[in-house]
Amino acid sequence: MRMQLLSVLQSALEQSCQRRRTSVISPFLKYAKSHFRDVCDDVVESTFLDQRNQVLDFPCCLVVLHASTDESMSKILHLNRHSQIVHRLARGGVQEAIWAEILEIMWSSGHWPSPQKDLHPTCLMCGRLVCGPHKQMVQQLPSRPLRRLADESPVLKVNPDRLCRRISDPWMLEDAPVVRHCFWDPEDSESLRVSVKQVGYLSWDAVREHLESFSVQKTAEQCQSHWRELVNAEHDGTTQNTLRALENRSLGERWKRRDDSISAEMDAMMEETEVENVETDLGSGLILWCPLLACYLSPESSLARPPASLLPEQIQEDFLVGLSAFFRTPLVDRTGLLNQECSLRLAVLDPIPDMDEAFSKDLATIMDQRAESLLSLAAASNCKVEVLWSGGIDSTSLLIAFLRALQPHWRPGEGEGRCRGTLDPQGSDRMIVRCSADSIAEYPWFHEQVLLKLQGAGAIDLEPLADSEEVTALWEGPASRLTVTGECGDQIFGSQLLEAAFVKSELHAIYEQGLDAPWQETLLPCLLEMGVVRPDQKERWLAWFLPFVDRCPVKISTTFDLLWWLNLACKWQTVCLRLFQRSGAQRSSAELGDARSSAHGLDQNSGVDVRAVAPKDFQQWSFRPEHHAAKMPDHQRWSSYKQPLKEYIFEYTQDTNYFEHKLKAGSLCQVNDASQFVIMGVDDQLNIIRFGETCLSKRQMERMYPNDGLRKAFWKSREIEAQAERVV
Repeated sequence: MRMQLLSVLQSALEQSCQRRRTSVISPFLKYAKSHFRDVCDDVVESTFLDQRNQVLDFPCCLVVLHASTDESMSKILHLNRHSQIVHRLARGGVQEAIWAEILEIMWSSGHWPSPQKDLHPTCLMCGRLVCGPHKQMVQQLPSRPLRRLADESPVLKVNPDRLCRRISDPWMLEDAPVVRHCFWDPEDSESLRVSVKQVGYLSWDAVREHLESFSVQKTAEQCQSHWRELVNAEHDGTTQNTLRALENRSLGERWKRRDDSISAEMDAMMEETEVENVETDLGSGLILWCPLLACYLSPESSLARPPASLLPEQIQEDFLVGLSAFFRTPLVDRTGLLNQECSLRLAVLDPIPDMDEAFSKDLATIMDQRAESLLSLAAASNCKVEVLWSGGIDSTSLLIAFLRALQPHWRPGEGEGRCRGTLDPQGSDRMIVRCSADSIAEYPWFHEQVLLKLQGAGAIDLEPLADSEEVTALWEGPASRLTVTGECGDQIFGSQLLEAAFVKSELHAIYEQGLDAPWQETLLPCLLEMGVVRPDQKERWLAWFLPFVDRCPVKISTTFDLLWWLNLACKWQTVCLRLFQRSGAQRSSAELGDARSSAHGLDQNSGVDVRAVAPKDFQQWSFRPEHHAAKMPDHQRWSSYKQPLKEYIFEYTQDTNYFEHKLKAGSLCQVNDASQFVIMGVDDQLNIIRFGETCLSKRQMERMYPNDGLRKAFWKSREIEAQAERVV
């Protein structure tokens, strides 16, 4: 009897779902099928499930290749049947032009650049990642037949916590749910404290493995989450110095506000909210850019080549866009050579300096002099120095440079009363250190033995920095602070991609042959294998690239040499300016002028953001052959990377563990990126290029920048310019 009742209920549910699907979705679905009939095999409305089999209701679309039993492939556009946007469109009262606009946004966001049979689709829930320099929120779906639920509606299982680092072959997470919140008894919590202090400078995986020696079985995510809770609890009750835990821990949760921003923007499209034209004179080139802007401005964009998707065609046809996709960062070549054939007009702010043969300063002298100069700048501007400390090598070394200047007679030591020298208790009037729970985990010894002791003595102030909303606020922060970061440290010494020689990834040739192999045998095969460079374009690509290689003051022979030179010459400008990408306000060039000038040392009236390693002395140091060899003295050992900075830190701390074992780790990814704003670029007049908060709609772009304004300002017709050069 019970089984019969369940059967009746299931049948009623299926009929209800079918009626709902037929009466509400069918007109819209019928229009979508017609609209996309020339570019895909079918359009279906699907249920999206996460790894816990929970229904996902965000505005989402995936374009997936499905294999049939006869091994043929079908390209299907999956609309989210539970999306409120889809249901609102289907209710009627919306013009077909709006249907087309939003469908095309979904269609564009659903693609992922991959030369393989399996597409790597992207969820529309993450506006920055859909419209940012590269798509990261991906789930590799196998090319298997379409699966259906009991009501015959298609179903796709995706992982909204998925973070991909590179252009193809993303990290494959297990299908099991990732549970971050779990029970910790007091003994387990104490074991976590011990593990973080002993191996936190390595990674959260190292913490997890160390915790197993205490017979505590947790995941790396659970360790990180609970550590943030512990740090928050320890500092609870204080006012200014609360190093609070992040409220949102999963990627999907972090970007909830961005998802809401996308929905709000689509709602505005459906209500046909009036768009204000951008009334400003655009500059002559972009100092910060998003590769997708090239897709939006390309006259060849169409449904077959969606403007909001960085497809293989754009990557392979514009070599600088392709190289940017490989590096996961928009590149601006400071030699100017690689910019010449880019489809976008780019502007260089800080050209590569010529090598000074007479330069002879050592790194410690440069660090100390830079700290002194910034302290003098802060004093002249009547403001405090604010250091963003991540616990990593770059920010720790710059913080030590300031401490050496402010407290020249004091050095840290283990235990109570073992510090050396005397402290100036007035130091807190001159410097503030901002850090997060992850900063403490990355270098707990320094936090405990240096920062807390200095704070207790009144020598510094400690303040929290929990997420990118606070990083964003630095641009609108008080002029009473001069904020200093460790940005560009990586560019001086090498590249995060050097890690590919030690960690197996899609960069197979670098892993197999190492950093001392000729770059032609490693980097170029990686670009070819990943589809960034087509085999038939290899010779043309080399003709474009080799003059840039020859421009380097240091002879470029090995993989290490080239990755460093690419990072220094091409990634420098973007790294210097990337905090602009987190800006929420559409501000004028006059309002932004002080920010940019201060960042490049051109103006001394603004306390916004200064990179400690920006001056040319650091670049001259990196050009010297003996210093180039010292950046990573042992190319077989990843922990020798940034050896000179680690020596500078060790001279101050005498911390052998950090010196011998600390590995380069990305710090920016540990900051909760909660910003819902997206930009397409910043020009050399400091105009922020944005159409709407999330830059989703090409039609929105054309309304805000009428008369082809953006294309006229920044799109280069390479054929026309080549003809003009031949005439001259």
